[in-house]
Amino acid sequence: MKKMRAAAIAAASLMVMTLGAVPTATAAVDAASKLNAADFKLKRSANDADYTKLVNALPNADVKSVLDSANRTALRIPKEDGERITPNFAAGFLWQDGDDKTPDWYPQGITTSSDALESGVWQDRKVVLVSWYGHKDGTAANKGARISFIDRTDPLKPVYRHVLLVAPTTTSGNANFASTSPNHAGGIMWYGNLLYVASTDNIEVYDLNNILKVSTADDTKIGRAADGTYYAYGYQYVLPRKFTYERDNNNVRFSAISLDRSTTPDSVLVTEYDEVGDGSRLFRWNINYETRELSDTTADWAYQVNIRAMQGAAAIKGGDGPDKSWYYISRSNGRNGRGDLVVWQPGKLANIYEGTWMMGPEDMTYRPSTDEMWTVNEYPNDRYVMAVTADRFRP
Repeated sequence: MKKMRAAAIAAASLMVMTLGAVPTATAAVDAASKLNAADFKLKRSANDADYTKLVNALPNADVKSVLDSANRTALRIPKEDGERITPNFAAGFLWQDGDDKTPDWYPQGITTSSDALESGVWQDRKVVLVSWYGHKDGTAANKGARISFIDRTDPLKPVYRHVLLVAPTTTSGNANFASTSPNHAGGIMWYGNLLYVASTDNIEVYDLNNILKVSTADDTKIGRAADGTYYAYGYQYVLPRKFTYERDNNNVRFSAISLDRSTTPDSVLVTEYDEVGDGSRLFRWNINYETRELSDTTADWAYQVNIRAMQGAAAIKGGDGPDKSWYYISRSNGRNGRGDLVVWQPGKLANIYEGTWMMGPEDMTYRPSTDEMWTVNEYPNDRYVMAVTADRFRP
């Protein structure tokens, strides 16, 4: 694996050499416009009785247990290699070969234990979570989405394990679960014990205190068998959906999501993807630190930004007041070239750092203790999980 992935790093190095040490910033053409936030309301679903029944039916595991049973090894990207891959490289790793190459699953969302808790540590571990969706043209097309739990407590030796997201059901009075398909899992946000998953038409919420352990004997089955055994397409652990936030008479698209600690209180930042940038928008909803749920289902803030192929976004405090935050936005150029980093502050034109990311950047998350802005790349054979030093991109 190391030789093959080293070759990928070498190829990436050739591409980034043309960018220089620091990319050139160019002003965006369109200025953003503020929208009436009150127009963008959500509604919370009730906790399903099927959820409680399922949680009581299966052995419970926590994040640490999943990490302790890690069955895959990631490859750290050394600093000297990272600096050849992308300007202002801070940290990163590569997937095990099978995950890097698979056409069946595509990585999308990213969050870390720095989102979960300000200390950046969860159950004595430094953790990265990455979401994947089952690609429509692969064998996982109907399997929904999964989450990679990556242990970076020792950044020199990252290890990980996949956990399948499932939807609780009841069959003949028995607790059961099914695939969450279709579930693009375009972005994820970890806040306390809750994991928020942006799933295009809604936000799905999962409780990381209730990871459940199942059988791994058959990778073709899901749910409860007649003999009472539970299967999950060969995965050892499942994470059942607890509730959702749905649109309330509006057309918000939940393409990606991140935690925004630049606001008071903390908030949830949501992006919309639009291939040509025609009307793409950013939204914020305030979140309650104690319950870990939204404190108000009416948006606190909304902007139309008109950014083409906007993927993920994350915010950094940049001055007094919420509208002084800096927004770091990933922009994809598909398979046609490297991705761009857009840095924008409300009231100003955006600065576009072209070619900062590898091809196909997706969701983003910020780790304040190290000033690291993280993203993940989706395309097979070019999948990087990496961060740049955020301060070096502010104008």
